[in-house]
Amino acid sequence: MAGDAKRYVTSCSVCQLTKPSQQKQAGLMVPIVPQKPWENTGVDFVGPLPRTQSVNAYLLVFVDYFSKWIEVCAVREATAQVAASKFLSEIFARHGTPTYLISDRDSPFVSELFEHTVSALGSTHRLTAYHLQTNATERVNRTLKTAIRAYVSDKHTAWDRFLPQICFALRTAPHDSTGLSPSMMLYGRELDTPLDLITQPSCDGVDDPDVQAVLDLSHKRQKHYYDLRRRHSAFGIGDLVRVKSHPRSDALANFTAKLAPLFKGPYRVSQKLSNVNYRLIDVETGADAGVFHVVNMQPFHTWDSAKEIEGKKKITFLPLAVFAVCCWNLMIFISVMVLLCTDYPG
Repeated sequence: MAGDAKRYVTSCSVCQLTKPSQQKQAGLMVPIVPQKPWENTGVDFVGPLPRTQSVNAYLLVFVDYFSKWIEVCAVREATAQVAASKFLSEIFARHGTPTYLISDRDSPFVSELFEHTVSALGSTHRLTAYHLQTNATERVNRTLKTAIRAYVSDKHTAWDRFLPQICFALRTAPHDSTGLSPSMMLYGRELDTPLDLITQPSCDGVDDPDVQAVLDLSHKRQKHYYDLRRRHSAFGIGDLVRVKSHPRSDALANFTAKLAPLFKGPYRVSQKLSNVNYRLIDVETGADAGVFHVVNMQPFHTWDSAKEIEGKKKITFLPLAVFAVCCWNLMIFISVMVLLCTDYPG
């Protein structure tokens, strides 16, 4: 009876789609290791921010995964047309065509216009599988927000005035991953300032170390600490899964994201794209559901699968259970013998 009750709870569809998981997040790190500048380029919008006198309310951020160089544009709206135009003028015209352009799945980046622009320039567009850590611009965005916060003080509608200074600071500061500044990685030299020309007029420059070795060491270190908070997770073709939902509140429809199910499904694994990315199909319709990262995936249990898991647990814990029963019986036997051998007065 207890086993049936446990299997019933484990295979409950409502429970699986609404209750959060208590396990470590799935998916060990799979580092993106570029071999040259602008091979892998990330893009993302930041905002909305307080609208400035120039009517800007968003930041469009590009970052080179190899050198960590950033290009930041203050823009009025976060649209596909703006993203495509800035990609053409700020990246293609200055640095050439990236091999891969990496973005999230926000509407400006999945539009037909943006996709056509990227492919026409010769880049391959890669979408993150609802996993923010995949896009390096997410980390840059946090740094940008911190820098803007430090510069603007109480002038919240003047943040776009300070972007040149902020970008210069980030381009000339040593990066944790490489130990070098983005300007040294990209140009082989530091960007000079008037103070540098006065204090170091005859500087011969800095010898360029083996950058690839430094990057490899950095990736290994990052992977080690990242994986401490993660667990390995793998699925097979045909496995049933549930995936995290990403609902957005809609006041007009009286829909609150906080009360929406945490997961949706079930889906079936149709293709394994890498150690952490899987393509899923809808169980009922067979339609392609897209690509998902294992951090957003959990097994979906049916009555049969829950019964199979329960059976495996019984096999695993059988020796321990037998030992516990034997100990219990031995304790009862000893207690009875003590009572029988004890002389009572009278």
